[in-house]
Order: sequence, then structure tokens, then C-alpha cells
Amino acid sequence: MRSTSNLLWPTTPFGAGQRPFGKDRPILATVAVGWAGYVHRPTWACAVYLTTVSTRTLVLDGLQLNFGFEVLSGLEPESPTVMVQRLDNILVACRRQAKILAGHNLDPDLARLASFATEGRRLPGVNTVRQQWVDRTTKGRGMARMLDTAHDLGQPQETDLAGVCERVALKAATVADPDGSATAAATVRQALTRTLAIALVAARASGRYDWTVPVDLDELVSNAAWDRLEQLAGELPEVTAT
Repeated sequence: MRSTSNLLWPTTPFGAGQRPFGKDRPILATVAVGWAGYVHRPTWACAVYLTTVSTRTLVLDGLQLNFGFEVLSGLEPESPTVMVQRLDNILVACRRQAKILAGHNLDPDLARLASFATEGRRLPGVNTVRQQWVDRTTKGRGMARMLDTAHDLGQPQETDLAGVCERVALKAATVADPDGSATAAATVRQALTRTLAIALVAARASGRYDWTVPVDLDELVSNAAWDRLEQLAGELPEVTAT
């Protein structure tokens, strides 16, 4: 599994002295997962962390945004359980440490992830978040508020993320799920753009962020991840031995 991140300690983003934005800043966390169309396995997963302020709404200028991210990409012939376990660890941290945990039509993804659990491999993050996702109106004590941007915006439910983005003036070349046919750099960029879009929709819906001019997601991703994307673009493609 490849991990592409701008966090110094991505395995413990909420730990003391290891949070993406400092010890006392409330965080809105967002997760997204992509699946292979022909087999039951995740091909990528992404977590985006937005810093928030409890007492006021942050106004974006449409071009600059400081956010943390980690993109997981599957590598052959590695077992998909490696990515599932890492994502489970992320969910354990997010549900306890983030103020809000957001996703877009996340319930089907959680159900698929839960199917990887076995007697010897528990998935406490996946299972607990899945239970809480069923009743997102109830916030557990000491737990993140759950928010699904496909169903909880107070408008007609819309699973098409592109339509949601258009309504709230988020622009990008695409926010579609990467289909696995692109290069590593392109897949990471597209996964990150999609997850950031979900994060900003959730941030606006919850009153944490706002903007009066269109926000360019492609520009935000380029500014935050240009060095990681350049590094991936410069890597030689993997060749499977025969």
C-alpha cells in the first residue's frame, strides 16, 4: 500500500503534538473510499482534515486553504486487508478526536469495509462508525458528529457529488471517483480532489466555513500536494514479473 500525505505523523494525526493543525484546534475530518468495479476490494482511500474555529465561521478566498491529507493507494499483489486495516485506524481516531466526521453516501462503503472483518481481525473503527452512521442525528458523548453530504444538507438527497458542488460554487475538472486506469499521480490527485470537495461541502453545511466566490478545488489541491504529486509523476511504472 502506498501512503501519500502531507502530515508528519499520518499514523497518529490526532496524537499529542502530532495533530495536523496543532493541539487545540477543532478538526473536521472527511473520509472517502474507491472500489474496483470488477472485484470486491478498495483501490484507494483518502482522509482530509480541515481546521475549524468553534466561535466563528472561516471565510475562504477561493484560492488558499491549509488542510491535511492522507491518500492510500493499493499495490499489487498486496492483500486489500492492509488498506482496510489502515482506514479502520483512521476511523477510530476520527470518531473520537474530530468534531465532525463527514462522508458522501458513506453507508455502502462502510458495509463493504465491514465485510473484511474476521474473528482474528476486528475492525472497531469501521463497525462503530457504521453503527453511528445509521442515526446521525444522535451524537454520542465524546464522539464526532456524523454528517453525510448526500443526505444531510436539508435539500433533496443527491448522491451525485458533482451536482452538490455546483450548488455551492465548488469548481473542479472532475470530482468523480478515480476508476483505477490513471497513473498513480492522477489517481491521488483525483481522490484528493473528491475528498476535499466532500470536506468543504460538510464544512459549509455545518457553519464552519463559507465563501462568496467560487472555490477552485484543483488549485487548492495543487497548492497543498504539488511536491507529492511531482514525486509520484516521476516514479517509474511498476512492472509485474512473469
